[in-house]
Amino acid sequence: MIKGIYTVARSLDQHTKNIDAIANNLANINTTGYKREVPFSEYIDEFGNSQIRKITSQIQGETVLTSNPLDLAIYGNGFFAVKDENGNLELTRDGRFKLSTDGFLIDANGKKVLGKNGFINMDETMLKKDASIEINNLGEIKIGNELIDTLLILKVDSPEDLKRSSGSSFIIPDDNYNQANENDYKISQGYLEQSNTNPILEMESMIQMNKGYETSQKIIAALDQSLDMANQIGKI
Repeated sequence: MIKGIYTVARSLDQHTKNIDAIANNLANINTTGYKREVPFSEYIDEFGNSQIRKITSQIQGETVLTSNPLDLAIYGNGFFAVKDENGNLELTRDGRFKLSTDGFLIDANGKKVLGKNGFINMDETMLKKDASIEINNLGEIKIGNELIDTLLILKVDSPEDLKRSSGSSFIIPDDNYNQANENDYKISQGYLEQSNTNPILEMESMIQMNKGYETSQKIIAALDQSLDMANQIGKI
C-alpha cells in the first residue's frame, strides 16, 4: 500500500509539472518565435531505467508580415545565433532585430547577432546616402550593392537536447550544433515567426491534466484512509 501511495504521488508530481508547462505555453502565445513545451513524458532509457523528459516542439509557427527590413523569419531547419555580453551563445527563432547605437545588429534583448564573419556591424555603411538594407533568402545582408555579411544560421541534430534560456532562446550543451546548409532554411525579410502554441489544444490538455491531477488526489486519499484503517485494526 505504501508503494501504491508512492506511485500515485509520483504521478501527481508529473501532472503538476505538466500543468506548469501548459500554463507557460499559454502565457507565451504572443511571444515571437516561441516554441511550445511538450508535457513531461516517461520513457525507458537504454539501460532499462525509467526517466522523465521534457522536450520542446520545433514545429514551424505561422509568420506575419511586418514590412520592417530588420524583422526576419526562418522557414525550415535553423536558428539565428546571438551572443550576450559575456560571449555566451544562444539560438533563437525570434527575428526582431535592430541596430545598436554603435551599428551592431542586435536582437530584442540587446544580444549581438552573429554572421559568418562574426558580429554584424553596419555603422559605416549606413552613413551612405539613401542606404537601404536588403536581406535575401540565404541571409546575405546587402546595403546598396555592398555585401556586409551573411547571417549565421545553425541547426541542431538533436532538438531534445536544447535547454530554454529565456522565452524564445535556447542553449545547447557541448556545442552540439552545425552550420545549416543552404537547402535547410529560407530567410524572409519583413516577416516574423509567431509562437507555435495552439491555445485550443493547450486548453484541452490543461483540462485533461487537471482531471488526472484530481483523480490522483482521490486515489491518494483513499489509500491513506485504507492505511489508517489497517493501523487501527492492528492496534486492537
